[in-house]
Amino acid sequence: MTAKVITVFNQKGGCGKTTIAMSLAGAFGLRGYQALVVDMDPQGTASRWASAAPEEQPFPASVMSLAPMEGKMHREVKNHIESFDVILIDCPPAMNSAAPTSAMLISDLALIPVVPSPADIWAAESAKKLAESAQASNEDLAARVVANMVQRSTSLAKDLMSLLEADQDFPLMRSALGSRTAFRDAQLLGATVHQVPRASAAVAEVEAMANEVLSLVELPLRKKSVRK
Repeated sequence: MTAKVITVFNQKGGCGKTTIAMSLAGAFGLRGYQALVVDMDPQGTASRWASAAPEEQPFPASVMSLAPMEGKMHREVKNHIESFDVILIDCPPAMNSAAPTSAMLISDLALIPVVPSPADIWAAESAKKLAESAQASNEDLAARVVANMVQRSTSLAKDLMSLLEADQDFPLMRSALGSRTAFRDAQLLGATVHQVPRASAAVAEVEAMANEVLSLVELPLRKKSVRK
């Protein structure tokens, strides 16, 4: 079986692309999928995250940096498509980067992380236009907006979530990640939130998102991962 390829991108920084890519890849790995994260960010955040894991308990997905390849990255990813079940491409936060366009040439799904704030919602418009352009070349590409770092208790966040839900061209995923320290703790530990103490709420959010993404790319919903 060839891998399902998922691009996680937004030209704006600080929206949590790496958190979503690594959380999903880790959740898939814990379910027994062979998962790979392609780190396209020159800062190498995904690579640093995985390298922080202790040798006796490695991160449950592979991570490979292809940042120097920029717009030619899709050629190298094709060489790994038979070796994995799911490949997530973590794109850099740069307007002039060719990585998202390259990634979406071979992707089944594009995820656009958005923080529910006015500035982030405005900035996401350029990402939507890029995805729309990619869909002209890759007719099989589905695109979704995914809310990240959501503060559900605030009225502003609720209003902005309603605004995101109103976009029919780029549907908002039902699942979202909250603004939780567990995700930062997981990065420091080189782990998923499943290994972070007292992180049941974060685990539930990641598991719900993993289920939704698996459905979107038409992969079977394997048994939920067990917190370790």
